[in-house]
Amino acid sequence: MKTLSQREIHKKYGGTIPEIAARLHVTNIGLLLEELKNLNYINKLNYIAYTKEPGLIGSLQVGYIVAKALSLVINKPIIPINHLEGHFYSAFIEKEIVFPALGLIVSGGHTQLVLYKSNFDYQILGDTLDDAVGEVYDKVARKLDLGFPAQYSGIYKEKYKLPITHNELDFSFSGLKTKIINLINNDQMKKKIVDVHKYSTIFQNTVIDYLKNKMKLAIKKYKHNCLVLAGGVSANKGIRSMFLKLHKNVFLPKMEYTTDNAIMIARVALEKIKNN
Repeated sequence: MKTLSQREIHKKYGGTIPEIAARLHVTNIGLLLEELKNLNYINKLNYIAYTKEPGLIGSLQVGYIVAKALSLVINKPIIPINHLEGHFYSAFIEKEIVFPALGLIVSGGHTQLVLYKSNFDYQILGDTLDDAVGEVYDKVARKLDLGFPAQYSGIYKEKYKLPITHNELDFSFSGLKTKIINLINNDQMKKKIVDVHKYSTIFQNTVIDYLKNKMKLAIKKYKHNCLVLAGGVSANKGIRSMFLKLHKNVFLPKMEYTTDNAIMIARVALEKIKNN
């Protein structure tokens, strides 16, 4: 299996820059196609899967154009894949899927609570009303100068007040983001030393508790056989640890499959092929 990652380049900029991501896609996809050609794999392809939505439009266009062109050249069908479905199935890359499943998709662009009744038959139970949890992690991390991706831990037990939503399974993180950034700004204006350790840990505690409470509500309300945690934020060790304690049957993607990757898209495509 051949993979190319953009992570180290995005790390220099403290996050993903859409134009840079699209340009890197152009370069990397060319390298992968060249390798497929040299290994005589292109004519062995039966299907070509690509990410249709949601995502950064530039990167999505690169993938679609290449997939479409390749399908015309070798006369093979293309399969459009939903990016968020890819995250859900990333927990089953090396495992058999169990239904019904309650899934929590947490990433830089999305925070969703989903009930999968069977393959591609799912209901979105809750969604973010404003900022996605991963976006808030990135903004708080930049404010605390923790780098990208942020890594910090501590022993503080305090938590900030949890946001309230009209639909009990929806999410709202903008208030939490504003609160912690205002506290940091206030310290800076007063020439006080910003307690990075304290702010990062209490922020983490609050997010974990918030996600846990939402999951507990869904667990009580909907029939399920397992829980699934996926998306880039599922790499967070604190969130993973909390999630594993919620249910006896929990599926998590391996760390290398938590962030956006082509393998999870192929995994969804495999299920589509098997079910059509």
